[in-house]
Amino acid sequence: MKKSREIPENLAQLTVQVKEYVEELIFSGDGWEQDRQEVKKKKNMQKGRLRQALHRCCLGSEGDRLFVKEFIKEVIAEQLGLVQDDIFRLFPVRREQELNAQDQFEILLYSCLRRYGAGGLFHLCKKYRLPREPSNSCGQKGGNACGGYEISGEELLRMVRAERVDIAYPDLLELLAQRVYQELYGFSFCDRLISQELAVDGVCAGQGAVYVMLGGKKIRLSFLAFKSENELARVVRKLSRNHPRAQLSRRNCAMVLSLQNDARVTLARPPAAEGWNFYVRKFNTVSARELGELLTDENAVLAVSLLRMLVKGCMNLVVTGEQASGKTTLLKALVRFIDGKYSIRLAEGAFEMHLAQLYPERNIFSMQEHGEMQMREILALFKKTDTDVTICGEINEPQAAEAFVQIAQSGGRFTMCTSHHNTTKRLVSYMRNALLKEAGFGNERTATDQVVEALHFDVHLEQDKNGHRYIERITEIEREDENGYRLKEILVFAGGAYRLAGRIGEEHRQRICRFYPEWREEAAAAVLAEQGGRCIKE
Repeated sequence: MKKSREIPENLAQLTVQVKEYVEELIFSGDGWEQDRQEVKKKKNMQKGRLRQALHRCCLGSEGDRLFVKEFIKEVIAEQLGLVQDDIFRLFPVRREQELNAQDQFEILLYSCLRRYGAGGLFHLCKKYRLPREPSNSCGQKGGNACGGYEISGEELLRMVRAERVDIAYPDLLELLAQRVYQELYGFSFCDRLISQELAVDGVCAGQGAVYVMLGGKKIRLSFLAFKSENELARVVRKLSRNHPRAQLSRRNCAMVLSLQNDARVTLARPPAAEGWNFYVRKFNTVSARELGELLTDENAVLAVSLLRMLVKGCMNLVVTGEQASGKTTLLKALVRFIDGKYSIRLAEGAFEMHLAQLYPERNIFSMQEHGEMQMREILALFKKTDTDVTICGEINEPQAAEAFVQIAQSGGRFTMCTSHHNTTKRLVSYMRNALLKEAGFGNERTATDQVVEALHFDVHLEQDKNGHRYIERITEIEREDENGYRLKEILVFAGGAYRLAGRIGEEHRQRICRFYPEWREEAAAAVLAEQGGRCIKE
């Protein structure tokens, strides 16, 4: 039953009133005794749906998030009886001087979503040439204290003034509902950044600092900060609810989990951490870009052609590089070159690549780690599924490394994976040590031979300070009688251009010719393209 309530004087009061209404609806007596049976049944169903949505919206469920926001809009407009003038007073878009940084940020995000879609924030940064080139010296005029990328409050206001669309009553009601939602049930001012609405690579926050990862750059949003440790702790605790087996506590001070929108979340709290903090890595772009889009530097045709030949030639590949260097993106692009007759089996720590959605016509079976089903168990299961190509999203544990080496030698056409290593030598050593530890190898040379048989090429990615990603080198791992193996660079990136640095070894060339006889013709075409400045078609 609709109750008479006082018109709130500010956003904080409105938030309290919405919370009270929702709690009355969910926890108090129904007050529907006078309603017909069918009406009571309908209201009970709505009540149950709201309870479910309130539980699931903080777990990363986009549908439930939108449901709760729409419910809040209904409460504001119908149950609390706020009219247009009331809402304009609570969210003073027409009085710019009364808008705080969070208000401005929400207006900017809403406007760019309406105009440019999910990629709106990246578009705006590019349009306004933000963030600025970082200063090389600390404390100098014109730079920030750390010399890193930053968007200031002044730059935010400039974008708001330039980009703000005419905000009518429905828009304002949406903005107000978003503000109430993020304070009560969402992730504070990071809510849109964490959701699927905006295409950002990641969000990192702690007391006094908020960063977004966008276009390969880590950008500090200097105009945003959590008002208190309690507010930050609330967001961290809310993010932790999606962990299947543990709760964040003083004894369990850190965890890694996945949201239902496939974002990966890392959380930490005192006493193990100096303060409450979280890091959200998003994988919300279910798309596979062409290699020609990813590799744009001079003579990129060489890199594209070489990678195509290696994949079609069924060579085992490891894509290495730092975090956010583009390993997963490159791996998704390489899947396009896998022969359509081959079955693909994908093992991941969390669903990130979405190959079955990207290539619905392909025979793809994907699994993620969960509970007792870890990477080793998943790869063992794949041996019983008629696997042609095995792909591991990331090799980051000795058990997974050992299992990957074993499956690369146990049948199937070839394997691909990603891993965090700066050099190929370190990659080989890591895999060798994993065999010595996990598989019980007693002889280091024997373990090394196993690794060399399993790893044919290392595709190493780099990212410069401006966020530009490129293939730094492609290194061949060859057998050698005396030392066990040798490394040979086949392609390198130097001076802003790709160039060939060596010739693929005879053993690997024979394998490529076996599965991809056309490779010699394509290789010759790529060399001609480099020499003549021409480009060959994908």
